[in-house]
Amino acid sequence: MTAWFAAAPVAAQPDSPRFTSFLGIEGAFDGGHLSAGVDATLGSHVDGRGFALRATGGTGLSQFRADPLLPGRIVEVTQTARLLLGWRESGSWGVATLFVGGAMEGRRLAPPLPWDTQTGFRLGPAVALDAWLKPLDRVAVHVFADYTTAYHAGTLRIAPGYDIHGGIFIGPEGTLSFHHGTLRSRLGVHVTGFRIGPLGLRLSGGWALDRGGRSGPYGALSAWRSY
Repeated sequence: MTAWFAAAPVAAQPDSPRFTSFLGIEGAFDGGHLSAGVDATLGSHVDGRGFALRATGGTGLSQFRADPLLPGRIVEVTQTARLLLGWRESGSWGVATLFVGGAMEGRRLAPPLPWDTQTGFRLGPAVALDAWLKPLDRVAVHVFADYTTAYHAGTLRIAPGYDIHGGIFIGPEGTLSFHHGTLRSRLGVHVTGFRIGPLGLRLSGGWALDRGGRSGPYGALSAWRSY
């Protein structure tokens, strides 16, 4: 979803492309995550407002110790999917889209833990807010928040950036995510908006804090393309 960070201002323009596809890869000290999706503009959006459709999916793998006294690690595999319909508003202040729809969350452990029953696939309603705010001429702040009742999963990401040249933003980023009662956090820096041909790119990295106080580095790459 981080790929939407630089695509949001483009999508708010009346002559913007109809579709934006995005791909994200993240690696951390305890595993990794792959996500992809597409945003579709519905209608003309001549006045900078209108409906949008978002479909996303992702999978991740991580490892953790169930008990410090036990040898070996537990492998956790997760899957996620969203199908959302949103309403977009834009102005001199930026652009924001509020989405509602449905979510699927899956979780599997190997080997399984008899006392951990929060596994399998679950469905639930979902809501998300994706906003690109422009408080100052060369400063933008990306705010992304989502929540679903499936495993009570959610994310809050805030990433301000300063436009150093031609729409390339550099700044800090902070993320909090929760899933089945666990909390994870990320604190780092990002470079967003540089391009290779038709692709927009975003690089980020920093320090991650996971369940049980475990911590280590993380890095992520996002790419997007508009059609």
